[in-house]
Amino acid sequence: MIFTIVPKEQLPHVWNDVVKVLEKSVDTSGGKFQMIDILKGILDDLYVLWVVIDDKDDIIAAATTRLIVYPGKLGMALDWVGGTRMKEWSDLLMETIMEYARAHNCTHLEGYGRKAWGRYLAKYQFNPEYIAYRMEL
Repeated sequence: MIFTIVPKEQLPHVWNDVVKVLEKSVDTSGGKFQMIDILKGILDDLYVLWVVIDDKDDIIAAATTRLIVYPGKLGMALDWVGGTRMKEWSDLLMETIMEYARAHNCTHLEGYGRKAWGRYLAKYQFNPEYIAYRMEL
C-alpha cells in the first residue's frame, strides 16, 4: 500500500474516487461541511489531500491535513479521514503524517471526530483535549 499526497494538478483524475471514500466522514459534520468545501480547501492550499492506494491501484482511503498556527506553537490537524480496510493502512498513515508534521516544524498533531475515535487513537498516544458541545437553534 501507498499513502501519498495528491498534487493539486492530479485532483481531476482522482476526485471522484476521493469523494467515494471521504464523503461519509464529511457527512458527519452535520452540514457544516460538504465535499465541495473540502475541494475548495485543497485548491486554496488550506488542506493537503492524501490517499491510500492498494496494490490494484485503487484509492481505498483518503485524508486531509492542515497546518494550524498558534501564537506559541505550530500544529498539524488531521481533519478528515475516510475509507475502507483501515487496519491495513492506519499505521502507515500515522507514521507518514508524523514525519510530515515534524518536517514542517509542528509540535503536535490534532484530530477531530466522534467519541469512538478515542479508542483507536489511544494506541498512538493521542489524548482527549476537550469535549465540544452543540445546541441546534
